[in-house]
Amino acid sequence: MKSTNKKGLSLKLYLLFYMIVFVFITLILLWLFQVVFLEDFYSTIKRKSLDDVVHSIEATVSEKDTKELNELETKNKILRTATDNNVIAVIADYDKRIFFNNSDLRQRDFIDEFMTTAEFEYLYQSAKDSIGEPQYLSMKNSELLQITTARGSNLIGNITSFPIENNLNNGESLIYFNMIRNKGEDIITLMVMMELTPVNTTVETLRVQLFYVTALMLAVASVLAIVISHKIAKPIEKITKGAKKLGKERYLSNLDSPIKEVGELNNTLYFVDKELEKIEGIRRELMANISHDLRTPLTMIQGYSEVMRDIPGENNKDNIQVVIDEAQRLQSLVNDILELSRLEEQKYRLRVVKYNLTESLKDIVSRYQSMLSSKGYVLKFNYDKEVFVEADELKMSQVIYNLLNNAVTYTGDDKSIEIKQKIVGKYVRVEIIDTGEGIEESKILDIWERYYKIDSKHRRAQIGSGIGLSIVKSIVEQHKGFVGVNSSKQGSIFWFEIQILEEKDQKDEKL
Repeated sequence: MKSTNKKGLSLKLYLLFYMIVFVFITLILLWLFQVVFLEDFYSTIKRKSLDDVVHSIEATVSEKDTKELNELETKNKILRTATDNNVIAVIADYDKRIFFNNSDLRQRDFIDEFMTTAEFEYLYQSAKDSIGEPQYLSMKNSELLQITTARGSNLIGNITSFPIENNLNNGESLIYFNMIRNKGEDIITLMVMMELTPVNTTVETLRVQLFYVTALMLAVASVLAIVISHKIAKPIEKITKGAKKLGKERYLSNLDSPIKEVGELNNTLYFVDKELEKIEGIRRELMANISHDLRTPLTMIQGYSEVMRDIPGENNKDNIQVVIDEAQRLQSLVNDILELSRLEEQKYRLRVVKYNLTESLKDIVSRYQSMLSSKGYVLKFNYDKEVFVEADELKMSQVIYNLLNNAVTYTGDDKSIEIKQKIVGKYVRVEIIDTGEGIEESKILDIWERYYKIDSKHRRAQIGSGIGLSIVKSIVEQHKGFVGVNSSKQGSIFWFEIQILEEKDQKDEKL
């Protein structure tokens, strides 16, 4: 089967590409916020600053009547607010009579001239028609000068320095106008002017700086991408080379990487290599076991067949029965292998029924005792009470048969085997106990692997390829049960557990 993976870009190119994309996105955001939208941000901030100043002055005006507004303390409070925020504040009555103006002598002429223009009249009438609703006017400083007759006036909104001529082309002023009622319900006119400093020069400076920053960041990003990709790609390339050799030679886990994921990948491949080595050992043992197990019956079949063919009178019932028995043993071996394959692929569908497990155990032990009593084997079955389960009766019988066969093969010289049934919580445990030599602790986990044999030279070893216990494990796990073994030099206890029926269901089954 051909691989469907298409050759793509190397990790180095991927990192370089994404690093450059990241830099571009960062720079675009910088250009947008520092250059393109800088003036809009600045205007928004100044507008909010103007509103804060106006609210403070309006609060002072609203708390005083007209007489109190002319008091020195009130005027000083308004003056501090205006001066601290660098604005010109003009307060007049409904008829435009000014009683507060914090502009200096040079700016005052300009204010007087502006109050005679059509623009001021527009603001005045708009505020008059909607008392309490503020009016805003934004104008270039050059336009303000054109509509006034005053010449050489100083910059609006800057009461300390910077004559207006310095910002004729780029300067801009924001004018706030409103009519509010004071404590005495008199209508007070409030006009506040704030200069918006031109940001053109600042934008141009930022543009030049960002140009150099862009070039520098692209260079740094390229270098970082190359360095980082080298740190990541080099160990991965080593792992890839080692992975291509899996199954042909040993995978050496000598890679030292500071990257956690790369280290985990290396450890995973090392684990895979160990598993492949283990599987290869099982495969060799399988071939040896299968070859041995097939050779013996085939040799018997061939030998007896040749005897019956070549020697007159040997074609008798006993010799034919030997051939049949050996053929059945071969068939049993093949069937076991096919059975395990179906179980592992979960192609077999369990035929679950409710039945008496205790009675089933009695029948199986009785049959075994009858069959093996002539050879000196003694089987004992002990149980507390009868137990009903919901399981595939045929498959569970196969589990018991396989465990009994294993006990018969490996029990001690006394040929004693004990079968116990006991209840453990919601489960029933069946134990098959032999008096053999036991199993080494290091091999206990391996005995459930298919084709594994503890001792192929055991003096009572019978036909089999080491898959009986694997079949047991697969069947019990399909029933959502558990298997295990406890072993010592005095023998082994193979056991399995499956869930029992509840008391009510057990009574129903007995009825």
